[in-house]
Amino acid sequence: MSDVPTSELVTLYHGTSVDSALDILNNGLNIDKLTALQSGGAEQLGTGWYAAFDPEVAWFFASLAPGAQQGYTVVEARVPQAELHDMEANGLVVRSRIAGVPFDAGQYRFVPSAFEQLNRIVEFRPYRESSQ
Repeated sequence: MSDVPTSELVTLYHGTSVDSALDILNNGLNIDKLTALQSGGAEQLGTGWYAAFDPEVAWFFASLAPGAQQGYTVVEARVPQAELHDMEANGLVVRSRIAGVPFDAGQYRFVPSAFEQLNRIVEFRPYRESSQ
C-alpha cells in the first residue's frame, strides 16, 4: 500500500460506532462481526461493507449505526484505484446511488468475499477533516 502514489488512491468513508471503528482500525474488516451487526436488515443492497464517496454522508450513517448512542465516527479507507476497478469488474464491489435518504449521494458496497483482499490493500485510518 505504501508504494502506491497518493494520486492513485481513492478515499472512501465509512460511518460507524466508535467501538466498530476501533475494531476496523486495529483488526481490519471481520465478516462475523459485520454479519451480526447487519442481522437487523439495515443494509440497502445486502450484506457487505458500505463506504460513501463523501465524509458528510458517512457522518449521517454513523449517527444511525448500531452502538452509535455511545459515540460514532468515520473511518477513511484509502483504496488503490486500480484494485478498486478490478474488484468492481469481478463483482466484489458495487457502486450505487444511496436510496431512501433526503440527499443525493453515492456509495460502494463490498461483498463479504472481498474482505480478505480489502484487509491486504486498504489503508484504514481515522477520518481527519484536513486529510481530504
